[in-house]
Amino acid sequence: MRVPRPSGIIWFERLGWMAVALSAVSAATDWVDVVKYYRQQPIAYPIVVACVFALQLAWIWLVARKRRNWARWISLVLVVLAIPGEIIVLDERFRFNAAMAIVSCVTVAVWVVAVVLLFRRDARAWFVEARLVSEAGLPPAT
Repeated sequence: MRVPRPSGIIWFERLGWMAVALSAVSAATDWVDVVKYYRQQPIAYPIVVACVFALQLAWIWLVARKRRNWARWISLVLVVLAIPGEIIVLDERFRFNAAMAIVSCVTVAVWVVAVVLLFRRDARAWFVEARLVSEAGLPPAT
């Protein structure tokens, strides 16, 4: 039997995909740096960029589809740690490229909202249920 995912988890996944797309838009608005790094590392740079995007997508999958509670908590830590860094570089980003700075701020805000949704009551219960099923040695319902 398939247990329906709570709305907080569904919205986390949607917002996570949106944040990944916004990250791509942010990179596109900072084309000068993209070209600069590509010229410095023509093989490594595209591989690293692809790996970063793949890691973000895999992380969303771990949380929203595989119900990994540890990934949910690490998501919280990463978002909390990202906020001060975003604030510190905000002025410099706006002076260098305002469009990229705006998209970057929106991306961080989307991630913050997405991670907050992981800690709503319905989402917490969904993760606890997955842990209880795992501890009981039963096959997962999702």
